[in-house]
Amino acid sequence: MRVLGQFGDRGYLKGNDRSDFSQLPQIPRKAQSSNPKPTPLTLDSIDSFVFYDKPFLTFERLLETYFATAPKGFLSFVKAIPVWLSTKLFLKETIARELESLYKKLYPQKSKQEIKAFKQKVLNNLYFSEHHLSHCSSAFFPSPFSDAGILTLDGIGEWATTTIAKGVDNHIEILQELHFPHSLGLLYSAFTYYLGFKVNSGEYKVMGLAPYGEPKFVDIIKTHLIDMKPDGSFSLNMKYFSYTYGLRMTNAKFDSLFHAQRSPESKLEQIHMDIAASLQVVTEEIMIALARTTARLSGSRNLVLSGGVALNCVGNGKIYQKLIKEEKILDHIWIQPASGDAGSAVGCALAFYHIECKQPRIREEKQAECEKADSSNETQNVSEPAKDSRSLTQNAENVFCSQAARRQDFCDKNGALQGEVRELPKAVMTEAELKAITILAKKPTPILQDSMQGSYLGLSYSNTEVQATLDSLNAIYEKHNFDAIKTLTAETLAQGKVVGWHQGRCEFGPRALGARSILGDPRNTTMQKTMNLKIKYRESFRPFAPSVLDFAINEWFECDYISPYMLLVAPVKREKCYPLTKEQKELFGIEKLNIVRSEIPSVTHIDYSARIQSVHKDTNPRYYALIEKFYKLSGVPVLVNTSFNVRGEPMVCSPYDSYACFMGTEMDMLVIEDFILYKEKQPKEHIAKFRDIKDKYELD
Repeated sequence: MRVLGQFGDRGYLKGNDRSDFSQLPQIPRKAQSSNPKPTPLTLDSIDSFVFYDKPFLTFERLLETYFATAPKGFLSFVKAIPVWLSTKLFLKETIARELESLYKKLYPQKSKQEIKAFKQKVLNNLYFSEHHLSHCSSAFFPSPFSDAGILTLDGIGEWATTTIAKGVDNHIEILQELHFPHSLGLLYSAFTYYLGFKVNSGEYKVMGLAPYGEPKFVDIIKTHLIDMKPDGSFSLNMKYFSYTYGLRMTNAKFDSLFHAQRSPESKLEQIHMDIAASLQVVTEEIMIALARTTARLSGSRNLVLSGGVALNCVGNGKIYQKLIKEEKILDHIWIQPASGDAGSAVGCALAFYHIECKQPRIREEKQAECEKADSSNETQNVSEPAKDSRSLTQNAENVFCSQAARRQDFCDKNGALQGEVRELPKAVMTEAELKAITILAKKPTPILQDSMQGSYLGLSYSNTEVQATLDSLNAIYEKHNFDAIKTLTAETLAQGKVVGWHQGRCEFGPRALGARSILGDPRNTTMQKTMNLKIKYRESFRPFAPSVLDFAINEWFECDYISPYMLLVAPVKREKCYPLTKEQKELFGIEKLNIVRSEIPSVTHIDYSARIQSVHKDTNPRYYALIEKFYKLSGVPVLVNTSFNVRGEPMVCSPYDSYACFMGTEMDMLVIEDFILYKEKQPKEHIAKFRDIKDKYELD
């Protein structure tokens, strides 16, 4: 059976995650062409189509919220309702129409009767999965574990904002939920808005800004904004937020706590950094507590994470340090690389395939043998089937009655909405009860390959296609075998130059993992500034990630765990770091930026941390070989790695995208498959043609 998963911002035949696709239920379309690139998986071969959430349940939440906050929510209501009445309430027909349009473009030879039959096939086989079930499925089913505790944290699904679940084989059981408006993701977004960044894209800037500040406002946040329980459950004080009824995230009462609301693009002050640091501390505390509760409720020593908050790699690193290294209540953690809503397309398809169709997970013989041997341990008591606690519905309209009886969560159905006086939800477990519960699983699950294929699930281009594009652009290039490619590239990097690297299939998810990357030498003390200001055209404080050969992780970082998806932060190894001078210790805020802190200063954040990507030979042999060659030249098995794009733009996908970005920035070399292009050799008119790219980016 073949299943196509879709979500409201993108849809997938392959795992393309691009924000410049069409604006409805988005179907993959090439950014620079009106014709989609054919894929091995054909639309005709797909048996079922699944959407990532239930729009009518979301509509129910919107209506209940508007009624609860009336008349305050009138402007928001007037803005939202026309969209729902024109499009979102008729999503089934919209999806079928969009897929029909794609079908016509992919198969122009098809007759009208065949096209009509395909559209009817979509209508007859279109299903809707709940948002957090999609997230949970995206985290568990591709993971290397046969059992795991599942923690989903995001802004908002239909009602759920936090979900704790248990996964066993091809089953998922929802254990606990938090509901709107109480949301860790929305709390983070509210501060993102307050600090002058763009909601739903600027949250990672707040995370990167946090180390420049001191957590001076933690007590204010805990006293006024959020009531936190020992088990990680919480409620927000809605008197300080306006997202339930307005077009803004926070209100004047919120500002009265800090008196520091920042306008977008204005100068960052120390207080903004202190606010970011305080928010990050609170977020980490909640993430750790919820992860601990997930472990105890699920009875598994494996944890998987999903949802937008799971992209908070600093928090993920703290979970690893606290629960695996210190408390030792977990053995393994796995995070969906496309933890945002992009991954929900994968999740809803997997949920339908495994839960609704009851199809088993495909297991490698080696994995099955390991788990069979592991099951002989008497204390391993997590293999009983979990309940199928949620169903996928074939009609978007039939969600009201089926959901009413199911809502059992940390708090009541709606939480305390603005204007209501309601008792705060009680914690699921007291601190004493948490300590009293024993986790049964004692033996660690073997670390085995997950099913995400390194997250290289996007489009790829052959050398023939690349050459055709370069010839059409009159670009000047050289073609080499890969031995020459890796040598020339490594030598260029070792000279302190910046390289655009385009190899194989695009990454699926927000992180560049060595398929569409901009690379640099981590030893270079000015590389971070150069990349931020002259190539990415973004704020100077934002850090870059190290790509490190897998065998060298523990040699360079305080981490003995693989991090192939750049979703864990860990300190740089102490012996690789330089101590601060007395004068350096007295610096504040952005003044700290230019301090050389380690042997790899370009990937060492101001708190001596790094967002690590471990590179593995079996998932990306070319990228591995390049870093290995650089290692032989420099003695450092690490490269600076950032996404191949400029600020506000999606990562490049096609050869045209890569060339345009290369020519529009101050990169020195571009490598596309077996072709090398040097900036100084390109036609002068191309530099003028593409140089205005920095004036066109959309602020993020």
